[in-house]
Amino acid sequence: MIGVREMKKRGRAWLYSKNRVAFTDACWPRARLLSSLMSCTHCGASTVWDDTVGSAVCTLCASLADPSQSVLTAGYSDNLLWDSSPATTLKSLRARNNWDLAGQGKESRDRKNAYAIAEFIKSLAVSLNASGLSPRAVTLFNQIRAADSFRWGEKSKRVAAACLSIALRESNRPDSLRDIASLLSVPTASVIREFTHINSTLSLSLSVVDPSVYISTLQNHIASALNENQQDTGFPDALTKSLRALSLLSVANTATSLSEALVRLSPEHDVLRLPVPPTACALFILAIEAENRTVLNPLVAMAQFLGSRCHVSKSVVMARYKTIQDEIATWIEKVPWLTKYESKQGRAKVAKRLIVARGIKDVIQFQEDIWKQKPKPSVELELYDDETNNEDILSNLSSRPTKRRKLNHAMTQAMQFLVDPLSTKLESVDKKNASTVPSHLHLATYILTNSSNHRPPTRLQLLALDRGGVTETQIPDDDLFAEGEFEKLLRSEEEIQVLRQTFGWTESEQEEDLVEAENKAKKKPRKRAALVTRDDIIHGTALSPSRKSRLNMEALAQFMAGDNNEDSEEGDFAATMIGLEDVFNHYDDENGDTTTIVTEMTPTRRCSRPSAANSNTTQGAGGDEEVVIENWRPSTPERIASDSRYEEEHPP
Repeated sequence: MIGVREMKKRGRAWLYSKNRVAFTDACWPRARLLSSLMSCTHCGASTVWDDTVGSAVCTLCASLADPSQSVLTAGYSDNLLWDSSPATTLKSLRARNNWDLAGQGKESRDRKNAYAIAEFIKSLAVSLNASGLSPRAVTLFNQIRAADSFRWGEKSKRVAAACLSIALRESNRPDSLRDIASLLSVPTASVIREFTHINSTLSLSLSVVDPSVYISTLQNHIASALNENQQDTGFPDALTKSLRALSLLSVANTATSLSEALVRLSPEHDVLRLPVPPTACALFILAIEAENRTVLNPLVAMAQFLGSRCHVSKSVVMARYKTIQDEIATWIEKVPWLTKYESKQGRAKVAKRLIVARGIKDVIQFQEDIWKQKPKPSVELELYDDETNNEDILSNLSSRPTKRRKLNHAMTQAMQFLVDPLSTKLESVDKKNASTVPSHLHLATYILTNSSNHRPPTRLQLLALDRGGVTETQIPDDDLFAEGEFEKLLRSEEEIQVLRQTFGWTESEQEEDLVEAENKAKKKPRKRAALVTRDDIIHGTALSPSRKSRLNMEALAQFMAGDNNEDSEEGDFAATMIGLEDVFNHYDDENGDTTTIVTEMTPTRRCSRPSAANSNTTQGAGGDEEVVIENWRPSTPERIASDSRYEEEHPP
């Protein structure tokens, strides 16, 4: 059995383990006081309590009195660029006509966009090997945004790029505007424009640290020395001959690309911290050797000539030349297909200057291809604010487009008048504000207030103004052409001869064509002269239009031509039977070579209906026999025949 003393001991242990936290909190101030009074076990100096490590720390050797203490932390580091104090609850806030949730307002969007731009600037700085300059670029961005209050979007990206360029310039590094613009896929001119605007707005003073600024000056200096009219160029004859064979524009472009590659590949190189003019002279000499693909001799004369323009000595230019040459030699070692510089016992088969001169262009192109494959930073911004959303809603609801306000300023009108006085239209004056002073310069007022026509007036307009009308009596057709104008429209004899030679036309062929045409005309009978009168059958009428006849006119002429009266009467009777009462009578000529057709209108025969059904003929008063056909009438003029021109009505 357990005694009473043992039971009391176990109860105290259980009570201590259950309330150990409260016991520790209660005893912690006392332990802190005791630890501060203790001396260091290593050196014997006094100790000071530190809450962060939970132990006493020696003031002399910084050793812990109780190294076994541990501090529990959450492992969370606060980001200074992000303010998480405003709560994003689901409470609805009414803003004008829309309902927005908390965190969707303008202030919240600006805060999110500011954080996104800060991250964008940081990634852009890492791409340029300048990660330590991102805080300065973010500060510049916030300052220029507070001054201009521009909207988020593409402009904010260009401003961020310009701010990073300014931070690079402030750290005595080239601005790298072209590289930044290529990373953002924006025009370089737009980034330069923002760069200049920020400098003028914030009143910044930046020093020139880019060697490419002096390249154009050196190019013009050499071009003026190599002028053909100038006898003494200041160079040896061999050097002058080699320089005149080069394109100075290509040399300048190579020097600029070499300067950008130097900043991109070696941003921490000491040569970038040195004065810029000697570096530019050295780069230009290396570009000349790259275009020649050989060394430049004498090199000292070229260094002295370029250094005199930038007010530097030739020794400084030569020192920069050797420094940059050694750096390019290290770049060449990274290109697999180029010849490397190898020296054995201080001697090399190929000189370093020659290897560098032959490999500069390949190195630049190789590094340019690598730069283009580099990942480009991106940023996602909330571009629309409350005002933009309201404007979009109103524009979608209204079908009528808004009018664009006309901007007619006095300065703009004056500038347009100076450029082209006759094409400038002055602003119309309101009737209420019209001046009551009469103008005495009517012609000048008309010229200045009316837009002129740049085309000169035509001859017809001038004649109409001179003669007061445009009728044929006032302006005949001959007056429409000036003297000799109509003759210019006709082809001259020279043009005719040229066309004949071009198309192969000859006079002999034309004469042969005329002879053949005359022979064909002789073979054909002459056209018979006739007094043609309108006939309803041949020429047609308004109700029966003219159509091509299907009758054989020669056979009809032979049928109608008879020697005795009986044949003629039979022909008349046959013509009456088929409805051709008014067909022309044909007479053959006695000679037989030519036939003349004399046409005349035969009188229309009137058909009568006798009372007797079987009566066939009647005797006229003049002895002429008149044929009467029962139950027959001519074709009805009101009906247009479709298949035949004749219509017969047979007796039933």
